[in-house]
Amino acid sequence: MDDYTKAHGDFAVFDPAAGRYTRVGEVTLIDEDQKFVERRIHPTGSGPMTLGPLVDWTPDVFFEPSAVAGRFEEVHIPTAYGAAPAWLFEGKTADTWVIHIHGSWTDRSIMFRDVHAFSSLGFTSLVPSFRSDLEVSPLQAESSHLGQTEWRDVESALAYAVAHGAQRIILSGWSMGGTIALLTAECSAYRDRIAGIVLVGPVTSWRKTITAGAEAAGVPALGAGLVMSLLQAPPFAKMLGLEEPINFDALEWVDIPNRVSVPTLVLHSSADQTVPWEISAAFQRANPDTVTLVPLPAAHHTQEWNVSPQTFTNELTNWINKTMLTAG
Repeated sequence: MDDYTKAHGDFAVFDPAAGRYTRVGEVTLIDEDQKFVERRIHPTGSGPMTLGPLVDWTPDVFFEPSAVAGRFEEVHIPTAYGAAPAWLFEGKTADTWVIHIHGSWTDRSIMFRDVHAFSSLGFTSLVPSFRSDLEVSPLQAESSHLGQTEWRDVESALAYAVAHGAQRIILSGWSMGGTIALLTAECSAYRDRIAGIVLVGPVTSWRKTITAGAEAAGVPALGAGLVMSLLQAPPFAKMLGLEEPINFDALEWVDIPNRVSVPTLVLHSSADQTVPWEISAAFQRANPDTVTLVPLPAAHHTQEWNVSPQTFTNELTNWINKTMLTAG
């Protein structure tokens, strides 16, 4: 039992012995003495009779693309290093596409929740992989580049979307996917087609995010600064297997006023301890004309949808309807 398994909302457990996922919902009992949590299986009666002694906790409640939408296909997007796998969910609106961009140390399946949240709008959804994903074969990057190189693969996803009829594109990025979305909106050859950006628990300043993480772990700010200095140094970056040194100035949207020119929605929980809410608040203050910040109920990092799927979806669809659809 921990803060994750006690969190209210929709989650799942994976039983590695049985190779099966089970979706769980409402918390019905918390026994602090016995360190025990009881949750209702969702939907009722859908779960197994028993679970193994060890299970993995996950915010992914859909498990596979067919659970999100019936009409999907696996496609392969041409990139600089070869074909990258992606899921394509066909929508009623073929000229408006959403590119769903996952964060670091996860994979594209974590974005099923995002696809689900957008589904009522009828847009076509594309969920790409990129060079630091383990499923890319052969592996293209030994570690994450904090979005600095990964955005180029998302650019390939935009090229695919445009080639298949996309006239308007929404970039939706979670965590580091937010960094990628912001870089893509600035650097893409198709930026004139990017009509909006949606960010969930986004990293809009890697300096501030790393510093906050170090502080939470009890590491002095000097230590965090040293790590960032080393990541910017070519010899050290090469030792870590990085394709190029990290340019933290290029990954900074908080300390640079009015850098964001595209209408942007930020959905973020004030309880996020991985990417603190205060960073998103400062991001909005730096971009008051383009960024809308919506606080969501208390949730762990990028688990805003899980804690309140309806609230998440309502805020998203209301913003899209007001900001983009009414504008034509």
